[in-house]
Amino acid sequence: MTNRLTIRIFEHQQPLHTAELDGLLTLGRQDKGEPPPFQRVATRDGARLIIAPWEENDVGRRHVVVEPLPGGKVRLTNGSAGQPIQLPPTRQLACGAACELPLPVVFALGKDGRLTVRLHEADASVLNSLPSATLAPGARVQATPARLLATPVLGSSIDSKEVILWLSAATDVLQAAAGSADFFERAAAAAVEMVGLDLGQVLLLAGGEWQAAARRLARGGEGSPRPPSRHVLGRLLEEKRTFWEELPPGAVHQASLMGVHAVVAAPILDRRGEVLGALYGERWQAGASAFRPITEVEAMLAELLARGVAAGLARLEQEKAILAERVRFEQFFTPELARQLSENPDLLQAREAEVSVLFCDIRGFSRISERLGAARSSEWCRDVLDLLSACVLARGGVLVDYVGDGLMAMWGAPGEQPKHAELACRTALAMLEGLPQLNARWQATLQEPMFLGIGVHTGQAQVGNTGSQVKFKYGARGPTVNLASRIEGATKHFKVPLLIETATRAQLDSTFATRRLGKVQVRNIEEPAELHELALPGRADWASAKTAYERALASFEASDFGAAARALGIRLAQRPEDGPVLELLARAVRCMTDGAPPAHPVWVLPSK
Repeated sequence: MTNRLTIRIFEHQQPLHTAELDGLLTLGRQDKGEPPPFQRVATRDGARLIIAPWEENDVGRRHVVVEPLPGGKVRLTNGSAGQPIQLPPTRQLACGAACELPLPVVFALGKDGRLTVRLHEADASVLNSLPSATLAPGARVQATPARLLATPVLGSSIDSKEVILWLSAATDVLQAAAGSADFFERAAAAAVEMVGLDLGQVLLLAGGEWQAAARRLARGGEGSPRPPSRHVLGRLLEEKRTFWEELPPGAVHQASLMGVHAVVAAPILDRRGEVLGALYGERWQAGASAFRPITEVEAMLAELLARGVAAGLARLEQEKAILAERVRFEQFFTPELARQLSENPDLLQAREAEVSVLFCDIRGFSRISERLGAARSSEWCRDVLDLLSACVLARGGVLVDYVGDGLMAMWGAPGEQPKHAELACRTALAMLEGLPQLNARWQATLQEPMFLGIGVHTGQAQVGNTGSQVKFKYGARGPTVNLASRIEGATKHFKVPLLIETATRAQLDSTFATRRLGKVQVRNIEEPAELHELALPGRADWASAKTAYERALASFEASDFGAAARALGIRLAQRPEDGPVLELLARAVRCMTDGAPPAHPVWVLPSK
């Protein structure tokens, strides 16, 4: 048993005729003496429907035979002597050939497929889709073979002006700022004006529900918001392609679509190809004679507009991600470097590099914070770290980490910094220069002066993300970092605020005030390190302090402990607060009384 079918005929997308058939029907052009199109003429095996006047010879007299079959199928037979039948998307039914197709069926006849014939079950909606899934933003469009470009879309008739207008509308959506208030409105308006809809909407998917982000009615249109087609949107969500549904007059469909005769929905995808929303539109009924379905070309235009919305949202997402990344980077890097990293994340890849690493610590923090209490200590520490951090960023450094009451910083990566040792040392001096203002603010609270301990070391290290996938931390790893931390600890033993190692000193010019303090052995590092004191510039007695100490150190290293002790004693009388002099004098006296230790002249530091 076969069901009644509805046959609809269009010319260049414009409806010409709608009829029902329940038996074999031949379609062809008018013969002499026959009535004009769209009259039926009885035949021995059924009926013939005249679909073109006799002078239009691009349609055969018995061009196609339509035979309804059980199971929702039809058989098409090409009865023309010289004209093929076009089947979507690019197939042809040759003269004399036949094929069986499931409903609904669409085929085209005539030059350039000017006549489109659609067959579907009577009083049933027809759901169509574009052949390919919608592309996600940024996905590459595959080149279309020339033979397909030459194949017209079934039933289409487009001139160049229409194409330019359509592209202009799509470009307007693409160029609109995705974050602007009218972005979705433009897309909905373009759907109404360019696709020719009575209603255009941008729907966004949130929590499994479709919510209208914008809604536009055609001029003169009236209508209150109503739910969109669940059927069409369900298929769109499932297959991620553009669908359009025809609801002929009298068809039984969901109550929310009463008065609607055509629906189109194109998916809005994110960069991963997941559905974010849909560009949705409706054409409303205005009587059976004015029935105008959605055409394939119009569905393609709706998809183009939807892709414009998707591209805008992807651009907004990318801009937000870049901004968030830059904000994250600016916690560690200078704003300029943060911009470079957001644009070129490859700079963050792990690699070997020569860097200069700085560790800075607040001396006596634990003792003082116990007296202040947690809240006041946090306020004090934050104020100090703010100033120290500003010193680092002002000189192009990377804030690697805050370690309790201190910080770690680095120069030489991720961007190249030829004078990274100099920058690190100038930062350390700037920290010491800022100490008086901190003491001025906190003297009354702390009831004692505040001191810093700073160590700087230069060498090869593995630089990159030293954190994890969960928490990003750009920095360095390796012996260079470990030694820099130990050098900062050595400031307590030498009783000076700032120490650097020989590798760092070698990269500084003569404008930096330094003196060699000798070799030390620090915990957990096998090779001794030779340390230098780096002093604030402008000390009037620095030249004499440097000469006196380094001469005494040479005597000490040559095991002439008496000469070293005499020179150091004279210097200590002149400047009792000189920490390195006091420590070296104590070591010289111990060597005179107990003998030189095995590691002499290296000082094995008693603690970190």
